[in-house]
Amino acid sequence: MFKLNTSRTFKQPVNLTIVDENGKDQKGSFTATFKILPHNESADMPDDIKLLDRVLMGVEGIEVTGEDGQPLAGDELLSALKNDPSATVAMASAYQRSIVKKNLPRN
Repeated sequence: MFKLNTSRTFKQPVNLTIVDENGKDQKGSFTATFKILPHNESADMPDDIKLLDRVLMGVEGIEVTGEDGQPLAGDELLSALKNDPSATVAMASAYQRSIVKKNLPRN
């Protein structure tokens, strides 16, 4: 029998492209840890609550420098990533793709 853990977390690669100060694309990747958001919780989610606020648990392999020049960690790092438009789109896409792509019928 297949057992389903409805409170599972999983790691997923996130591909990110940003435009640097010179107008050139800079590409990189990091790993995000997400938790599954049940449908009944996402259906009741107010518009002002973002998906990543509910599902993003952690990240590895990316550095964001704080105002003091030191790398951010923990909640400060997650907050900085969720506030960056490029990182937000990349992480939300990685979350959605990981669920949809793995469960599509195969031909």
